[in-house]
Amino acid sequence: MNVEKLQYKGMLAEAKKKYRTLDTEASGLIILIRTLLNPYTEVLTLDIEKILVSINRLHSITSEMNSLKKKINNLESEIE
Repeated sequence: MNVEKLQYKGMLAEAKKKYRTLDTEASGLIILIRTLLNPYTEVLTLDIEKILVSINRLHSITSEMNSLKKKINNLESEIE
């Protein structure tokens, strides 16, 4: 196996690990956002700032996950 393929495999493993980490964080944020958006409380009592920060972070995570998914697919095709 040549050195280039070994480098690609290392990059692939790193990208997959980062993807899983982001996926776990996104899942936690979704649970947090659902909790913060309690439909049984009055709208004015919602912590909108915390909700907004969580949603913005979730948005950035999903953007990063999309680019990582493309990178993973490219690396997998390079290895084959």
